Amino acid sequence: MATLRFSSKALTTFNLEMQRFPNLEVGGVLLGYIIDEDTIFIKTASEGGPKAIHEEFYFQADPNYIDMIIDMEYANSEGKVVYLGEWHTHPQIHPEPSPKDLLSLTEIAESAKLFSILFIIGAVDYQAKKFIDQSIAILKYNDEKTFYTLEIELD
Repeated sequence: MATLRFSSKALTTFNLEMQRFPNLEVGGVLLGYIIDEDTIFIKTASEGGPKAIHEEFYFQADPNYIDMIIDMEYANSEGKVVYLGEWHTHPQIHPEPSPKDLLSLTEIAESAKLFSILFIIGAVDYQAKKFIDQSIAILKYNDEKTFYTLEIELD
């Protein structure tokens, strides 16, 4: 099983966004690179942006802000750091993807070069020390119908 490894910078973004918008869904994009055939590294998790929509059971990122973040990270890393997927919170302790989440992941993966990732954090009673237990990471290859659950690891 492949592993999704998070930088401390990404963890800080998750924590700050949940603090800024308590009891509302938050999210953004995941940016990083493939380390080897078994490990994907998330260097940066973005915020949703200034025009993001945060509701109790819904989140939509600000597309102009997200595009700017993706372009900036790509340029600043000389093409090493790329868009890998999306993240958001759910009003659950142990999150499960909704049918809408899986449909969205499928659509994103179909336009990806290889795969896309959906990462969901359970925001109910969230504690940073329980980050791995309160999260789920799902990978979808662009040419397969199967969804894969990834192991989660901290850098």
